[in-house]
Amino acid sequence: MKIGLNLLFLLPNVVGGTESYAISLINALIRIDEQNDYFVFTNQESTNLSLPTSKRISRVPCQVYATNRASRYAWEQLILPRKVKSLQINLLHSLGYVQPLRLPCKSVVTIHDLNFYNIGHMMSKTKRIALQFFVTRSAKAADHIITVSEFSKKQIVEILGVPPEKVTVTYNAMKERPYHLVEFEELKSKYNIRQPYIFGLSSPSPHKNIANLVRGFALLKQRGANDLKLVLAGHLPKGSNDLTKALDDVNILVREDIIFVGYVPDSVLPSLYSYAEAFVFPSLYEGFGIPILEAFSCGTPVVCSKMAAIPEVAGDASIYFDPHNIEEMADAILKVLIDGSLRNELIERGKSRLKLFSWEKTAEQTLAVYKKVLSGS
Repeated sequence: MKIGLNLLFLLPNVVGGTESYAISLINALIRIDEQNDYFVFTNQESTNLSLPTSKRISRVPCQVYATNRASRYAWEQLILPRKVKSLQINLLHSLGYVQPLRLPCKSVVTIHDLNFYNIGHMMSKTKRIALQFFVTRSAKAADHIITVSEFSKKQIVEILGVPPEKVTVTYNAMKERPYHLVEFEELKSKYNIRQPYIFGLSSPSPHKNIANLVRGFALLKQRGANDLKLVLAGHLPKGSNDLTKALDDVNILVREDIIFVGYVPDSVLPSLYSYAEAFVFPSLYEGFGIPILEAFSCGTPVVCSKMAAIPEVAGDASIYFDPHNIEEMADAILKVLIDGSLRNELIERGKSRLKLFSWEKTAEQTLAVYKKVLSGS
């Protein structure tokens, strides 16, 4: 069979968890599937996207840019179905929320979450309306829906009115990357990092709640964690008034202990986790939460928000807090910093929990969905 994989949404090193899902799933599918041929539809930003080396996978470059959302949606709806037909694709899997509403073949769409319903007020009105329109209709048009957590499945069923039997949960897993511990002196020299520190991930998305992490860190300093630093990796929120206000409100000495290292390559990220006293994940909304698994794999204790799908991923291997409550956040972090036995217990639980998630398992479940859809059962 010919399987099409729609990656027109992909912005390398920007999309984050959705990008990780797409690339890791493709790699795993090629490893375990010896029967189907795969055709990967990529946009202009993904020209250099690394795909597995195999005779069973072909790249189909498309003259469209993901950054131009309106143009991409139009291209996806009008031109992509023609390409699918010309290549005689048997099934098209759209891996990023939206699929063509009319197709000459069977279809599967991955809807990772319903962030545009839950935190739509944090998006531009145009983006929110477009996502609500296309995702809702994609859910109806698809022969089957894949999502990444039971939390997201429940929302898709309740909010989009989809029958539960039409939705399959396939969990994400840790991003596949070579693990090499960089010497701390090298990190210190390159990024001006000092120990001890807690680690977090920044993002252009306001729901990642970086402003409250800054406020919680300031409260930790007031409670006596004088030597502690906060290291943040990733893209900064653009024009975030809340983050700017949070930084303006904290003491200048606290501000000097907040280290923004920007985007770091995959070869460095595990080391930033490993040398940290704890990984803090204060997100207001997640359909899954791959960074939690990354912290587990690096032997770093996790302190995270109790919102959305996050507890489903972290299980009993985290200390939780209300991400709107900076005092509760500071208390949770402090517990891990001062209680060595708790810290060690969380690390061991994290290692055990990590075994529940693998891309091979996800790929097997995805192939089962393909088979079910293609057989019409």
